[in-house]
Amino acid sequence: NYPLKRLGGRPTLAARFIRCITDHGPTGRYRDRFRGRHLEPTFCALHSGRPAYQTREHVLFRCDHYTRRYRHSSIEDLLTSLDPFYDIQRFLEDNPSAMTFDDLP
Repeated sequence: NYPLKRLGGRPTLAARFIRCITDHGPTGRYRDRFRGRHLEPTFCALHSGRPAYQTREHVLFRCDHYTRRYRHSSIEDLLTSLDPFYDIQRFLEDNPSAMTFDDLP
């Protein structure tokens, strides 16, 4: 109940938040882990640079498709920040398609 309450009672945002922090978001890595036999794409189709394997870390720190207000460069750096909950919440609010099935490769 706490994440839903802190996220303003928005269940969709809470679902995306939980996907993000548990590393169960719909990414290329997710497809490899749970749907590998389906031979679905796993590289980020949103990134304008070199092809990149789509992981939670790619979405949070490297993909140039998304807007970031923080300067964290790794999950460890983010989780040891003053308020990682706020940073992740703000990232998801600024990027409404992040950690959704709409952004799958």
